[in-house]
Amino acid sequence: MENKPLLNVEYLALKKLKVYRESIFRFLFRSTMASMFIGFGIIVAFKSGHLFNADHSPFAYPLAAITFAVAILLIAYGGADLFLGNIFYFAYTAIKGKIKWPEVILIWLTTYIGNLLGAACFALLIHLTGLYNDPTVKWISTCMHQQANHLIESF
Repeated sequence: MENKPLLNVEYLALKKLKVYRESIFRFLFRSTMASMFIGFGIIVAFKSGHLFNADHSPFAYPLAAITFAVAILLIAYGGADLFLGNIFYFAYTAIKGKIKWPEVILIWLTTYIGNLLGAACFALLIHLTGLYNDPTVKWISTCMHQQANHLIESF
C-alpha cells in the first residue's frame, strides 16, 4: 500500500494541531468559515441549477453538483476545517500515536462548534438579505421536498 498519502494525512493533522495550540480562536474561526463556504456553495448550486430547471433542462442537477464543488475548493484553498474531515485526520493521527486522544476530542468539539456557528451566521445573513423571498428560490424547497419524499418512500 502507498504510504505517502497517509503521511500527508499525518502532516496535515499535525499542521492543524499547531494552529489549534497557537490559537483556539483562530482554529474556531477556520471552522466557522468552512461551514459558511458550504452554505455559499449550496446557494450558488441551487441558484445556478434553477436557471436550467426553469427550462426543464436535464442539466439542472449536474450543474448544481458541479457548482457545489466550488465550496469544497474554497475550503481546501482557504484552509478551513470541516468536522467530518477532521474526524479522519485526527483519528488516524491519534491511532498512529502522534496525538493524544483527549486533545483530539477537544479539537473535534471545537470544530463542531465552529461549524455550527458558521452555519447559523450564514443562515442569518441569507435571511437578512431576503434571498428566500425571491420566487426563483422555490426550486430549492421543491428539491428538498423531493429528496425528503424519496427518503420516506425508501423506508
